[in-house]
Amino acid sequence: MNIDIIRIFAFVFIVMLHTLNRQYGLTVWMSGYAVISTGVNLFIMISGYLLLDKKETVKDFFKKRFFSILPLFVVFNIVYIYFYNHSFITIKKISAPHFWYIYMILGLYLLTPWLRKVLQYAEKETFYVVILWFLCNVLNPYIQFFRLPKIPFSHFPITGFIGYYILGYYFKKYRHKLEKIPFMYIIAVYLAGFFISVLSTKYVLVTTGNRISDFFDKNSLGTFFMSISFFAFWIKFNFKSRNRIIRVISDSTYFAYLIHIIVLHHAIEIKDEMIFKSVVTIIESIIMGVLYNYIKRIFDEFCKRYKKNR
Repeated sequence: MNIDIIRIFAFVFIVMLHTLNRQYGLTVWMSGYAVISTGVNLFIMISGYLLLDKKETVKDFFKKRFFSILPLFVVFNIVYIYFYNHSFITIKKISAPHFWYIYMILGLYLLTPWLRKVLQYAEKETFYVVILWFLCNVLNPYIQFFRLPKIPFSHFPITGFIGYYILGYYFKKYRHKLEKIPFMYIIAVYLAGFFISVLSTKYVLVTTGNRISDFFDKNSLGTFFMSISFFAFWIKFNFKSRNRIIRVISDSTYFAYLIHIIVLHHAIEIKDEMIFKSVVTIIESIIMGVLYNYIKRIFDEFCKRYKKNR
């Protein structure tokens, strides 16, 4: 249930990334963006948490993961080609802007069999690599911007989101140690990340007049602290069982993620107000995801009975 809750929050945050604007002032925009910028990182850590310690063959892994993602993804690529009035012949980019995440996570899945072996035999050394990833990809750009002494590594080969993926594994592996850390320390780390994001952005705005969003981007320093502390906060809870309603909502988030841009487009046509379009997009997308899973389950059961009767 911990993962279910984090997954729902991650979906809500990602939708709000596409609905948040400066309608209610710059402070609300900066503060809100700092919070919701963790959505993608949370999704990636969930994948690492669930997959990197599993014992299964490479064939079984790819069969489960890719067949659970690709069919629906292909369908929605076709849907968005028509939605954006693209042509099958002339299209030269992904059919929808939010699909970059699917390609990225599929890339991490391709690395998963290798990462499982690495973590099995070189767990401590891999954590050292994650530290280097943090220094070169999260901390270094931050200190370079403020012209502080930078880490003299250029073009470090471990980049992107792979650090969050591996961190998901460590959260699961050492969850028993995490349970000993008081909640107040985790909340303090989250608040530190929040203020790093907001104050850095505000400082640049005041001194240069430019609105720099880099300080609450997915790999920014403040977002890193907020992502790991938010994940740790919910992992610490010891739920006895999965709540059925939360599980159903959590299971609907993949379909909801794929369709939410279409839902947002129609919500804006009704009323282009930030809170309205955010709430409508989140609720309608999840309802559609729940209905899709329900229909799919009925269809799967029908196919099983049909095969059995034959």
